[in-house]
Amino acid sequence: MPLCKTSAMSRFILSVVLLLGLTACAAGPRGFPAPKAETYRNAELPGYQNIRFFADEAPVFQQGYLDSYREILKSNPELAARQDGLVLSGGAEDGAYGAGFLKGWTESGERPEFSWVTGISTGALIAPFAFLGAEYDDTIARLYTETSANEIILLKPLRVVLGASALGDTAPLRKTIKETVDAKFVAAIARESRRGRILLIGTTNLDAQRHVIWNIGTIAESGRTDAPDLIGKILLASASIPGAFPPVKFDVVIDGKRHQELHVDGGITHQIFAYPIATPVREIEQKLGISPKKTMWVVRNTKIEADFEATGLGVADIASRSINTLTKYQGQGDLFVIQQLAKRDGYDFRLTFVPGSFDAPYTEFFDQEYMRALYDVGYRAAKSDKSWETTLENVIVRDEILVPGF
Repeated sequence: MPLCKTSAMSRFILSVVLLLGLTACAAGPRGFPAPKAETYRNAELPGYQNIRFFADEAPVFQQGYLDSYREILKSNPELAARQDGLVLSGGAEDGAYGAGFLKGWTESGERPEFSWVTGISTGALIAPFAFLGAEYDDTIARLYTETSANEIILLKPLRVVLGASALGDTAPLRKTIKETVDAKFVAAIARESRRGRILLIGTTNLDAQRHVIWNIGTIAESGRTDAPDLIGKILLASASIPGAFPPVKFDVVIDGKRHQELHVDGGITHQIFAYPIATPVREIEQKLGISPKKTMWVVRNTKIEADFEATGLGVADIASRSINTLTKYQGQGDLFVIQQLAKRDGYDFRLTFVPGSFDAPYTEFFDQEYMRALYDVGYRAAKSDKSWETTLENVIVRDEILVPGF
């Protein structure tokens, strides 16, 4: 009998916990020292400025930004009339749902051009392709229906004993990203960024315990020859499950001195994000003199309702089920924040997610049969007459639960 998804992953997680526990002090040094607590906020990547910000702070909108956006509106007036934001969550191989949904959405004829796209974890791997448009639907489909585990990660657990920071080597995934995110691909992102469209990817700064949002369009527009490599590192970092995947190291400069940050899966801090709560959307629109019709399209690449499953008494079973539950409710909390954000800032809220009825067997990490089945579910969902939920209250809120606004 095939393993269900939870029990398969539990054995993987338990292996990580045991091996890391045995070697907690064995890891080697960084290439450069970690930033200091009192100065880490000043870190910049060499050659770049203003390409990222912390999600728990208000972004700084200077007059220069507003002036440049006014010029953009002259050449792309559609942004003043309509804005559609696409929000893509984490979910590992469950990203197959979003991949299938995007394909079905395209074929329905209803998919808009997105004014802005955000992605985290598996959503980060989808986001650049979704940003550039339907011509990349088949690329996303291949990633989530034809990719096997050994094309994502090479498991080398014995390396942990020698001081490695993870059970696996992400060389296969790095290779895939490098082959795709090349100079031509980055130039296309830069072109769309100059039209006023925005692509944001989230990672977790492990040193700071903070969610970092990277403006991929700004990086692409820099024209720097190392921009494809930097964007590739950001995508890899956003999808790097701690313990399984090694953290991604970013060399930064603080007061003229080199330091090195560690970034991991963006889902550690947020399962899904739209933009910082402190973003003054209404104020920006007022200053620009625009009042567009706005829709926030949210794709949650996993189930969001409580999902009953009899739990075994083994350490692996209990640990896995607990982590799964923690992740589910963190994701629900993130969704409530996004819904309230949409309401506050005048967006119509639309949500799709993996249906609770989906129960395909899962036998291994990045199980192709499982992903193909989930891809088909997403594809059919997008082409149905019930593609979207308009409120979370219809899905997970009971009558006795009150959801406070901001």
